[in-house]
Amino acid sequence: MSIYVFASVTPKAEHLEAAEQILRAAVVQSRKEPGCLRYDLFKSVQGEASFQFYEAYVDQAALVAHAQSAHFLTLKEQITPLLAQPLTISITSAVDVAA
Repeated sequence: MSIYVFASVTPKAEHLEAAEQILRAAVVQSRKEPGCLRYDLFKSVQGEASFQFYEAYVDQAALVAHAQSAHFLTLKEQITPLLAQPLTISITSAVDVAA
């Protein structure tokens, strides 16, 4: 069963550009993972500046592998001091997804 992740990253205003560079680097590495189906990064266009990830994995094991990967651990280490609020992650399964 595929697993879907929605994650929100809200950096401090003065760290917006640095945070974006870190997040973009994570996208490149994460898309190379064998169990990763999608790893997309979005930037808010209204309200507080934030980034959202939409991720899809073939199964729970692929998500666990992602969370334990060196590049993800590096991402967490680099991004945490730049955040205005804690990272939020929602792990879901599909109910009705267009093909």
